[in-house]
Amino acid sequence: MSLFKIGEAAKQSGIPASTLRYYDQIGLIRSRQIDPHSKYRYYTQHDITHMKIVQHLRRMDFSLEEVQLFLNERDMNLQLGLLDKKKQEIKLKRLALLQTEKEVHRRIESIEKELISTTITKKDSWEIVVKHFDERPILSKRKIFDRGGIDIYQDAFLQLLKENSFEDVPVTSLVLQHHHIQLNEEFSHFERHLPEIDLEVGVLLPSMTSPFQNATLPSGSYACIVSRGMAGKERFRKLYSFLQEWLQENNYKVEGPLIDIVLTDLTQLTAIDYTEDILSETQFRITPNNA
Repeated sequence: MSLFKIGEAAKQSGIPASTLRYYDQIGLIRSRQIDPHSKYRYYTQHDITHMKIVQHLRRMDFSLEEVQLFLNERDMNLQLGLLDKKKQEIKLKRLALLQTEKEVHRRIESIEKELISTTITKKDSWEIVVKHFDERPILSKRKIFDRGGIDIYQDAFLQLLKENSFEDVPVTSLVLQHHHIQLNEEFSHFERHLPEIDLEVGVLLPSMTSPFQNATLPSGSYACIVSRGMAGKERFRKLYSFLQEWLQENNYKVEGPLIDIVLTDLTQLTAIDYTEDILSETQFRITPNNA
């Protein structure tokens, strides 16, 4: 019978010698012989086969305790049950990793937009880009307010999150839908007939299967403007006029409300000057004027 020193066994099995010593200590893989003088461990070919089985089970994400249980079970039905259980565990881990990947991707996008925004220095230097969006799931709540303002928006967001026990889902993109703003009307008409603030606050969700979803942002082409700082009355007047000119020049009309997507990762800001720091993308869905 051929015997192999621990280094040779490690080379053949792919398991480091230090790990084989540990496996010996816990009784997972015992060496067949130990030289009483040199204390060298010796393994048989059968032991090396045993090592390869252990290594295979470890690659399938079995814990050492599960490996020991699997090897001790001689009933193939019981082994099959252990494998099926492991299959389900791996499936759940895979789904969790996919979700984590999406969250990392969204955080990367957020930071990249922040980096791009460093070139946005003048508040009124707007550039419109047309983008296509698929239907986007959101958690939202619509309410009539007698006035607008940062404090109103903040309170509405906090109330939304409180009502929905949102602790388990990261909040990266906040949404404001201004249903009272009618971009198809001239500003002078809009200003004279300004209604109460019809506001829908929301949070973009990671997928259409989210249990928190209660609404969607419709799919379609959206005109988008990235800007830094929140719009006060005079700035909003300029922005409104700019949008009106662009719609007329490009022969578009607006479908649905004016939407503000907050791009800034609010968890990374300590002292927020909302008038200067917040990066947002204003979006509104467009269709050809003759459609």
